[in-house]
Amino acid sequence: MRGEGGWTEDGKRLKVYASATLLLVGVALLSFILVPQGASQGACGRLVIQSSRYACYTSLALAQTNASLCGYEPSTFADSCYLQVAEKGNSTDTCGSIGNLSLRGECVTSTAEASGNYSACTGAQEPYASRCFTGVAVRLENASICGLATNSTAALECGSIISIRKAVSTGVGSFCANVTNSHDRNVTAYIIGNASSSQQAPSLESGSALSILAFMPNVTYTARDYCYISLATSNANPNLCLNVSAGEAATLCDEQAGRLVHNTTSNFTTLLNACEASGTYSSECVNYVTLRQAVETRNATLCASLTAGLDNQCYALLASAYNDTSYCGSISNASIEQACISGS
Repeated sequence: MRGEGGWTEDGKRLKVYASATLLLVGVALLSFILVPQGASQGACGRLVIQSSRYACYTSLALAQTNASLCGYEPSTFADSCYLQVAEKGNSTDTCGSIGNLSLRGECVTSTAEASGNYSACTGAQEPYASRCFTGVAVRLENASICGLATNSTAALECGSIISIRKAVSTGVGSFCANVTNSHDRNVTAYIIGNASSSQQAPSLESGSALSILAFMPNVTYTARDYCYISLATSNANPNLCLNVSAGEAATLCDEQAGRLVHNTTSNFTTLLNACEASGTYSSECVNYVTLRQAVETRNATLCASLTAGLDNQCYALLASAYNDTSYCGSISNASIEQACISGS
């Protein structure tokens, strides 16, 4: 409020605070303008707001790839600065300046993987050292590096991932023998998830078969089974299925590898009954089995019973498997229909 002579004392204080706030905001904005346009160490040091000063040092350190500038910041900010500079320059030596052990481990792992320098992994403590060795090993597809990890489970998973990738990329089944036969579902899931992330991913048919297995909690299968099923499917070689664990995994492998060659017919009733008993994911399981049944028995009517999206996939698979574009006409999505017609 105003008094007779102008601003009251409260009003004057508010005006001062407002001016000070605008000034500080201006200084902060100035720091971001200065840094990428030739700011110096001294310019950063003259910034009033601490957070702006630290941001200035980090930006300058990144611009010059000069980790020594991070030392002007307190440890919490400095660690982040060192990490960013290390990752930009792929410098594991810079990671050694990070005080926080977990952050240092992450830094060593990321820079070693990027550079392919597994010897740098010794600069991290566990569990990061093992993660670092296995990360570099998988990137280089060099199984011998996996053995440097002190964590035995990590080393096992590492070697298995590499073996699956090599088996799929080369078509050589002997690589599958080096994949773990552990029935630990967590280990199997981790290996499959990382092995299938390679560019040489397994075919749609093998993926469908393994999706069915995944929805059956009482069915056991291993990463080695996954490797043989993937290879048997892509090579249409049912002999590889002899190496798969007995039970549903072996049955699915036989069906996938010999489906169009030997005209085999799946025991879909048994599979559907297993789906119904699987509990939480029973509906998804039924969809996958029905999809397979529709394609293997060339029964387009079954496609219509599938959930939206999967029904279109079903028609497209029929068109592709039997080289018959008439199935494409049942696809509801215009772009998928056109792709079906041109690709079959």
